[in-house]
Amino acid sequence: MMNRVRYLFFIPLLFIVSVCSAQDLPELLQRYATPFENMDELTALTNHIGEERLVLMGEASHGTSEFYTKRAALSRNLIEEHGFNFIAVEADWSSTSRINKFVKHKPGGPETIDEAMETITRWPLWMWKNEEVKELVQWMHDYNEGLAAEERVGFYGIDVYDNFTVMDDVLEWISGIDPDLGRSASNAYSCMTRFSEPGDYVRMIQQSREDCASDMEEVLEMVQSLENHPDADRWGFFRAEHGAKVAINAERHYRGNLQRDATSWNERASHFYLTAERLLEYYNDNSRGIVWAHNTHIGDARATEMGRQGAHNIGQLSREALGRENVFAIGFGTYTGRVLAAFNWEGNMESMEVPEAMADSWEAMLEATGHETFYLLFQDPELNDALDRWIPHRAIGVTFNPRNERGNYVQTILPERYDAFVFIRNTGVLSPL
Repeated sequence: MMNRVRYLFFIPLLFIVSVCSAQDLPELLQRYATPFENMDELTALTNHIGEERLVLMGEASHGTSEFYTKRAALSRNLIEEHGFNFIAVEADWSSTSRINKFVKHKPGGPETIDEAMETITRWPLWMWKNEEVKELVQWMHDYNEGLAAEERVGFYGIDVYDNFTVMDDVLEWISGIDPDLGRSASNAYSCMTRFSEPGDYVRMIQQSREDCASDMEEVLEMVQSLENHPDADRWGFFRAEHGAKVAINAERHYRGNLQRDATSWNERASHFYLTAERLLEYYNDNSRGIVWAHNTHIGDARATEMGRQGAHNIGQLSREALGRENVFAIGFGTYTGRVLAAFNWEGNMESMEVPEAMADSWEAMLEATGHETFYLLFQDPELNDALDRWIPHRAIGVTFNPRNERGNYVQTILPERYDAFVFIRNTGVLSPL
C-alpha cells in the first residue's frame, strides 16, 4: 500500500518539474557545470566541502583509471589542506591492514611499496592491485614520514570478504596474548573454517538449518575480554576486535543469500558504515574520513530504485547517523571508453568497451553539455528542482557484459543521491600490477 501511495504522490510531481523538459536539461546542466582541465582545477571542488566528517567518493565501475586518479587527487587535497585522517576503501580489512602498516611506518610491516601491494591476493586483483592505488599508497607513506605517529593518516578496508584470512589474524592476536583462549577461539572458528568456500557454508545451512552465528559472536567476546590485558596495545586490540566483527558480518552476509530480498546486500552495506564509524571514533572526536566505493554504495540508496526495493547503503546510513550536513557524497560517471572487468564472477580480467550511454540516461544528458570533463554541485535549488526526476544512471560492476547494456542502469534522482558529481566523457582502463 505504501508503495502505491508513493507512486500516486509522484505523478503530480512529474508534471511540476516538467516545466523544464528532458530536452532542456543539457542546457541547464551546461550552465551549472564547472569544467576542469587539470587536477588543480578539479581539487577546487574541495573548497565546497565545509565541516563534513565523511567524504564519500564513488565510481561508475571498478576498472576505470580516471575514477582512481581523480579520487586520489581529491583525497590528497583533503588530507593536506583539510586535515582528513584516513582513507577507507571497498577492499578487505586484512590486506589493507598490512598496507596500513607500510603507510604508517609501523614495525613489522612491509618495507617497500612492492611488498605492501603483494598483500592484495583476492579476486578481482585489478581493483586494488594497480598502479593508480600503488601511487596513492606511496604518497601516503611519504606524507606520513615527517609526522608524529598519532598524526599519520591511515589506509583501511571496509569490506567483509576474505573473512578466512581475517579469522586467522584474529586467532593469531588472541593466541599471542592468551594461548589457551586462542585454542578456544580456534575451536569456535572451526565451525566456519571447515568449509573451503562460502557457498559450501550456505548449502550446509540449507540442509541442516544450523549456522555458525553464535560461534562468531563467541570469538568477539573472547577478543573483548582481553581489552585491558597489559599485552594488548590500542591498535592491536582495535584491529582484532574489528576483525572479529568482519567475521560476524561476513557470516550474516553469506547467510543472507538464503533470503530472497536485500538482506545479504544490507548486511555488507551496514558493515561498510560500521567500519567508517569505528575509524572516526578510533582517531578522535574531531576526526574526518574519506571513503572510496562504487556509486551504488556511496550515493544515497533512497534516491534510487534500490531503496524502493529495501536496500540501503553507506551513503544513506552515514547521512542518517551523522546528519546530512556532516556527509559529502561525490559520484563519478563516464559516457564511453574502456573498462577492466570480467564476464563472470572470478573470471579472467578483460579490457572491454564501454558503449556510449543510453539516450535517456543521466550520462547522455551530461555528455550533451559538450564538456569533456566537469563537475556539478547540487547546492542550487533551481538546479536541484529541475533534476528532481527518476532517470537511468549507469553502474558497471566487476562483472560486465557490454551487450547487456540496458541492465547496467539504476533509476536515480541525481541531486538527492549525491552532493556533487564528476563527469569524464571518455575514460580508460586501470593499469594492473
